[in-house]
Amino acid sequence: MTKPLILIWSKDADFYLLLSYILLTEGFETAIASDEDIVTQTSGRPVRAVVLDGGKNSANAAALCMTLKSNEATSRIPTIALVSSGEDRHYIELLRAGIDESFVRPVSPAHLIAYLRSILPADQSSAHADRGSLSLSFGDLEMLAERRTVIHNGSRIELSPIEFRLLRHLFDSPGRVFSRTELIEAAWPPNLIVQPRTVDVHMGRLRRSLQKLTGRALIRTVRAAGYAVEF
Repeated sequence: MTKPLILIWSKDADFYLLLSYILLTEGFETAIASDEDIVTQTSGRPVRAVVLDGGKNSANAAALCMTLKSNEATSRIPTIALVSSGEDRHYIELLRAGIDESFVRPVSPAHLIAYLRSILPADQSSAHADRGSLSLSFGDLEMLAERRTVIHNGSRIELSPIEFRLLRHLFDSPGRVFSRTELIEAAWPPNLIVQPRTVDVHMGRLRRSLQKLTGRALIRTVRAAGYAVEF
């Protein structure tokens, strides 16, 4: 079986070598990405994810993420940012660029590897395969956990991991207003400091995606309280 390929962009050679070694020992293949050719490197190969090591280069990471997400050939490849603690401004820029997941440096290898395995196809992750066929129905919507896909009348959208977890949490209690703190606890990794504004960015993106899919405004903002979903 071909090892899943992870493309890594980093300006820190020592960090790249360390991360590459860790991933290789865990059954992944790695390759280094360059600023200029990241789309070419990604679009022509079966890349399973792109890791952008922000550190002191978070602005560059956001620009590269936007480049990947704006290109049709690479827009659906999961893109992960490693950000320095306290880089809230750059974290918001990464969200606006379409980043799928973020971890604070120094990141726990176990957390990063668990996330990478969670986004592999079912045939490449035994743990993922056990729950890969899970399908959940909410009104006229169907959620496929394996692909983080929402289906409505034959049309479908794919959501980022965080947005899929947000929607799943909202769907558990239709009509209930969830605070931003509750949504952070449900959707984000425990080692990441998340600001309320970050929740708003994700919820706005999720609301637009669902409205495009269904033609309805399913997510309601409750001023000073949080968010609720209504069918």
